[in-house]
This record gives sequence, structure tokens and C-alpha cells, in this order.
Amino acid sequence: MTAPTTGRALHAEWIKITTLRSTWLTACAAVAATLAFALIGYHATAHDWPKWTPGERASYDPVRAGYAGTFDLAVLALGTLGVLTASSEYGTGLIRTTFTATPRRAHVVTAKILVVGGLTLALGEAMAFTVFEVGQHLIASTGKQVTLTHPHVARAVVGSGWFLASSSLTGLGLGFVIRRTAGAVAAFLGLYFVARLLLGALGDTVAKASLPLVFQSISGINSPPPGRVLPSVPVAFAILAGYVVLSVGAAFVAVRRRDA
Repeated sequence: MTAPTTGRALHAEWIKITTLRSTWLTACAAVAATLAFALIGYHATAHDWPKWTPGERASYDPVRAGYAGTFDLAVLALGTLGVLTASSEYGTGLIRTTFTATPRRAHVVTAKILVVGGLTLALGEAMAFTVFEVGQHLIASTGKQVTLTHPHVARAVVGSGWFLASSSLTGLGLGFVIRRTAGAVAAFLGLYFVARLLLGALGDTVAKASLPLVFQSISGINSPPPGRVLPSVPVAFAILAGYVVLSVGAAFVAVRRRDA
């Protein structure tokens, strides 16, 4: 890949993604809602803490609590953003102009990966650190608050931001492969929300490969709750990388073998 081609492709993708105002407004609204729900959850924990049983207090994970469930909105928003970055160009026909300007199609995919991945990683980490820092302040009265220097905390916080960026890249790959926004978003939703049920039917070991359980493993610092089987942290990161590699790998194959 030559420097001029790389530079032009990156510049073009930057302009395209930053001018999609409706997409970014939707993503930011979902992110704001995610932050609000997470912090409301922390506040409710602090308020109800005196009523909790000793067992509930012992099993409470002060980091995972801020991400579990509430981050589903952010996953949906950033996954959809990734889908739209590719599928919207196919829907409008702009992809033909893009491939004419950059004949080496792999350069286009690479540029989109770098731009989408970089932007969503920055956004995801900002979300993860904001939820953590404010959340720990809110639960200070419980005595369960932790800092980034506490064992495994930095990994859980940074890993949660990585998970959100990985979701956007998975959506980007699906957008290139499926091309239609509705179909690609439906596939992403199925991959995140439905696949867990399907994999669970095959047993706990297979269910560990589902994205929600991968996220729960990455975002926590304590052992999983009783009755919940999660992959180990190294395995969870490996599975997450596998989803990204498979989706963007399929995108490279799709743009090379099919007409625009």
C-alpha cells in the first residue's frame, strides 16, 4: 500500500464518517442513555446497600455492575454505526465512486477499519472510564469502591472500551458482506442477542463463545455469579478477536470477489 493512496483513502473515509450527522447523533444519544442508566444503577446500589444480604454484598462486582446490561445500548449503537459505514454506500451507490477513486479495494476496507476502529475505540474508552470513575464515587459509602490500581480493574475498564470498538468493527464487516443496512443490522443483533440462546442449547462450553458472556468476563474483576459459566479472561479476549478477524476478513473477500 503506497503512502499517497493510504493517505487519500483515510482522508476520504474520515470526511464521510464525520459528515453522517444522523448516524453520529443516534450513536451519541445511545451512549448518553447508556451512561445515564449505568450511573443510575450505581446510585441505586448505594441507596439500597443497607438492605442487601451478606451474600449479595460479597458477590457484588463494582466494575462489572456499571457495564452489565447497560452497555448493550452502546454495543447496539456502535455496531450499527459500523454497519452503516459500509452498507450506506452500497445503498446510495456511492461505493462505485469510492472504488473508482481507490481501485485497490482492500485499501478502502483498511481505511474504514482504521477510521471506524479509531473513533469508536476513543469513544468506547471514554465511556468506560467515565462510568468507572463516577460510579466508584457513587458507591463510596458501601466500602466496595475500587481504583484503577486494584488487581484486574484496569484490564476490565480498558477491555470494556475495546469490546465496544470491536463491536463496531464486527458491524463494519457485516455491512460489507451483506450490503443492505436492514439485513446487516439484523445479522449483528442476531450475533449479539440471539446467538447466545442458540449456542446455549449446545451446552455451557459452547455458550461461552457468545458475545454477551465474553463481555461479562472481560468487564469483571470478581468470579462470575453462582450458576453462570463464563470464559476465562484470556479466552474471552481471544474469542473477541476471532469475531473481529472473521468479520473484517469476510469483508476483504467480499469486496474482491463481487462487483460493486
